[in-house]
Amino acid sequence: MSKYGELSRSDGNAKWFLQRTLVQHDKTMDHPWMQMIYNQQFTLRQYCTWLAMNRACFKALEAPLLLKDAWKDGDVGMIKEVHKPRLLRTRAVEVDLKTLLGASWIAESDEMASSSKATQQYLSRLAADAEKPANVLAHHFLMYNAVLSGGAFLGEMVSQKFCIPHGVPGVQFYAFDGVKEGHGAGEVQSYLKDFNSIQLSDEDRKSMLQVCLRVYEDQEGMMQECYEINPQTGLGYRDSQAASKGVPAAPEKIPDEELLQLDLSELHCYTGANDSRIVVSLGGELIDLTSGAELYGPGCGYHLFAGHDVTKCLATMSLEPADLDDLDWTPTSDEDQHTLNNWLEKLKAKYPVAGSLKRDSSKQAATLPLGMIGPPEGLRQRAPAAEAAPAAAAAAAAPAADGASQTCPISGKEGVGCPMSMFGIDVKTKPKAKAAPKKEEAKTGFMKGKSMIAHVEDSKPQGESFIYKLCPLHWDDNTTRLLIAVAAISWVSGIFIGWNVHRQWMQWTVPPGTSS
Repeated sequence: MSKYGELSRSDGNAKWFLQRTLVQHDKTMDHPWMQMIYNQQFTLRQYCTWLAMNRACFKALEAPLLLKDAWKDGDVGMIKEVHKPRLLRTRAVEVDLKTLLGASWIAESDEMASSSKATQQYLSRLAADAEKPANVLAHHFLMYNAVLSGGAFLGEMVSQKFCIPHGVPGVQFYAFDGVKEGHGAGEVQSYLKDFNSIQLSDEDRKSMLQVCLRVYEDQEGMMQECYEINPQTGLGYRDSQAASKGVPAAPEKIPDEELLQLDLSELHCYTGANDSRIVVSLGGELIDLTSGAELYGPGCGYHLFAGHDVTKCLATMSLEPADLDDLDWTPTSDEDQHTLNNWLEKLKAKYPVAGSLKRDSSKQAATLPLGMIGPPEGLRQRAPAAEAAPAAAAAAAAPAADGASQTCPISGKEGVGCPMSMFGIDVKTKPKAKAAPKKEEAKTGFMKGKSMIAHVEDSKPQGESFIYKLCPLHWDDNTTRLLIAVAAISWVSGIFIGWNVHRQWMQWTVPPGTSS
């Protein structure tokens, strides 16, 4: 059976594709050509070549979208669920090319695209994929979301390089009508929700995945051709973002005494409102995203994450509010675990760890990121039941260390410093268990099907002997109060009786007529 022989129908379309193309996505994000744009080291000729390549690709992709008859189910009707007119890029990129190249822009851009092997390969593959609407949808999914998600930062770098405002002719390729600057992430969220609503068969998914991998391959080829025109050393995406904001590339470590210990309700206060800190929880760790306020701050694309546990959202590539704060969720597949590890690595490389999330240890997730030797900070690991039982038995059999829990020599119960032990008595009477009616219980899970009352009843000592009750360590409140009352009465009675005995004694021993 192939790797994708059994596809989970519970996985949304967006999650399914994004997880399986994560490596290719990161590779293109950190390609040397992208690094040159991040560092503003590119030449006008290089950038125009990049625009010409994208013009050829989007023009071929959008041609059928501009035909009214193309929305019928027989052609690209599937795409109508995700497509919006403001996504179209051909006109915007042509405005940029005309501005940057002048009157001869058409001839020059056509020549740039036709001489690019990677561009021609993409166009050839797109033409072949046009026979199947689902494959065209794969092109649509990657091409538009790439410009939406990464375009905000790229557009900003190009604007700074050319010293022109964002969205004016020359940098319109990365500006969308009706989408505010820096808010492309919100448009991506809307796209992914619509994308998830499309009914795709397993065969469609597998075919579309191969298309996505080919699109990434062609995009990387175009980037390499642009880079080779005038190779320069650039900056990685994370370093370039940090440099553009004047902050260090690596996050500064928060001192231990300033680390936070928050429960979920307390975490909800760290949303960036009124210029406050922005903190999220991921895998039990708190991460301070304050320096990324342009993404996570109020009114920004990913503000829905601020002040929440985002473990399930990021691991499953979900932007649904219902998946926030799900502390009981654990990765159900290798893909989920790998994606969670990837996000932990990315966010901790850019933002400082701010502490750990407090929660009931009995509900703590048992899984750990792959490759992790021990549990992450603030995250306890719960041993599997098969391993926990032998460990508990070994702990019970091991002798107690000095000052640790000791066994009462009278009752056999565990206690700390049982007062009877100081007498060196080595009597260990084992309480006899009372016969109890058999109850059918669950074999797994906390409490194993017992009610709380039954659990408390079962936890009471069974077969308590007279010797057990003599041990002061095991007296209850009623016994203690009774003994205090008896002692007080005995003390008062003793005084009264003693005084009367003394008077009678004196009467017997002193002869009449003599003074005492």
